[in-house]
Amino acid sequence: MKTNKILQFGEGVFLRGFVEPLIQQMNKESNFNGEVYAVKPRAGAVPQKFIDQNCQYNLLVRGITESNETVETVEKITVLKQVLSSSEQWNEIETIACDEDLRFIFSNTTEAGIAYEANNLDTFPGKLARLLKKRFEAQLPGVDILPCELIENNGQTLKEYILRYLTGDAAYDYVKNECRFYDTLVDRIVSGFPADYARFDEHDQLMVAVEPFAFLAIKGTAELLERLPLPEDVVLLTDDLTPYRTRKVRALNASHTGMVSGGLLAGFTEVQQLLADEKFRSRIEKTLFDEILPTIALAEAEKRAFAESVLRRFANPFAHHKLEAIALNSAAKWKVRILPVILDSKVLPYYLSRSLGELYKRYNLNNASGDTAEVAARFAGSYSIDDFLADKDLWDMDLHEIPGMADAVKEAAL
Repeated sequence: MKTNKILQFGEGVFLRGFVEPLIQQMNKESNFNGEVYAVKPRAGAVPQKFIDQNCQYNLLVRGITESNETVETVEKITVLKQVLSSSEQWNEIETIACDEDLRFIFSNTTEAGIAYEANNLDTFPGKLARLLKKRFEAQLPGVDILPCELIENNGQTLKEYILRYLTGDAAYDYVKNECRFYDTLVDRIVSGFPADYARFDEHDQLMVAVEPFAFLAIKGTAELLERLPLPEDVVLLTDDLTPYRTRKVRALNASHTGMVSGGLLAGFTEVQQLLADEKFRSRIEKTLFDEILPTIALAEAEKRAFAESVLRRFANPFAHHKLEAIALNSAAKWKVRILPVILDSKVLPYYLSRSLGELYKRYNLNNASGDTAEVAARFAGSYSIDDFLADKDLWDMDLHEIPGMADAVKEAAL
């Protein structure tokens, strides 16, 4: 049986909790026969635990399913065959890159990983440029490249940077025309190594805990799925990722940001507690269904199904998602996640507008603890609520210009 080898930049918990389970599922459901070879992109040796465990680990899936059942399952992941250090095992990585069975490259090097630095081939795009050049010189076919970093146009941006490194090189046209780069959007909460790991396997130091929900949107055509038969219940092919990115940022992230200040002021510490409180759950549902969904350009049934999945994810009894963690850098998050919803709304959203007043009140009480030094400095002195609303350095506009906004914020800040 033909082996499909996958080169993966990143050995962290997200890829091990998202990509590797997909590869294993494809192996079970088709004749894909995929194997993953992960590159540790940062300098240093491969952690000993990968060697000790032959790169095998347990995937712990726990949370609330679509049928509202609480599940907790464990599966041994065996598709990860080797982890290699980019600083110590480069020759071995080049050998894999030049393997005729290599078909796919995945990555998650954090949002900062897809970056271009002139004359520095040690960036992630620089490393990949070097490997694709080697593959070109070996006269091997191009590969499918699917970055999972959470930036817009991640595939095309990665391609652009690689081509910059290869300008004037013979491999330039090979990468441009024969290697296929896909923009993607990934969504799964991967909480990482569980504190109660010993309950499942006391010897497993690589265990990864994830929620049941998993979603991968790819800007591409069905031709890709002929080579990479991703599970139908996870993958969505589209010619426009924008509405799905908007759906995630608004329905999931804006809901988080909209609830966090009010929740902390009321004395709650975790998202699950808010869902268990009748008053707060009603607020979250109205924010999500009545204020956020009307601003998302997707079919009503599709939007509602995603919103219902968000509520299940928020209520996950295993997640213990701390409000203090969500509250970090709240001012910037409010601007990116909530302000666009307000600007796209036909009428001023009641709860989302009030969330800014709650943010101001919380920052006034704790001197903007958990935000940047620049934001905290504002609250260390005399900084009125009108100063806050008019702060164009924070919002790129004077929020007094939005009808009714100032009154709503001031009322919530009392």
